[in-house]
Amino acid sequence: MRLLTIGTQLTAAVQIAADRGASATHADRIDAAMAMLRSGTGADLVMVDIAIDIRDLVTRLDAECIHVPVVACGTRNDAPAAIAAIRAGAREYIPLPPDPQMIGAILAAVADDTCELVYRDEGIANRIVGRTVADVERDLILETLRHCLGNRTHAANLLGISVRTLRNKLTVYAADGVRVPPPNSGEVRGAA
Repeated sequence: MRLLTIGTQLTAAVQIAADRGASATHADRIDAAMAMLRSGTGADLVMVDIAIDIRDLVTRLDAECIHVPVVACGTRNDAPAAIAAIRAGAREYIPLPPDPQMIGAILAAVADDTCELVYRDEGIANRIVGRTVADVERDLILETLRHCLGNRTHAANLLGISVRTLRNKLTVYAADGVRVPPPNSGEVRGAA
């Protein structure tokens, strides 16, 4: 993976990652990063110091039709800044350790194509292939609701749907004889 980092806080860490063989480049400012992307250097992921104007970066990328995921990062645990970064267009916020050596190791792992950073459940295809979307959706909703111990609001937030939509779907499921967890109990009620 080709990694581009932006921000002075990441300079030493990127050098450490590059010394470890990572395909990582660095720019201190947005202008320099845009010039690198225009020159054909390219990137599969852009990691941006939280101190950089992320909205400006995302706007410039969109204006030039450069499609690359932007991830904000920082060494401080600053929840409001992380939320602002995501609202400005970052896909995620990653808190980093304060030590450049550790950050360099993280960046090297991110850029390493042979490193499996994400657990892949090979059995998932076996559980969903051949089933209807409605069946998979129903199981996802009910399992999320069980995870939330019946809390409709929390489950709806996790699923990215409105509480009204969730309640409507649960009403249909219960009418079809499906066991639905009651509100805030973690127990299952309905058909046996």
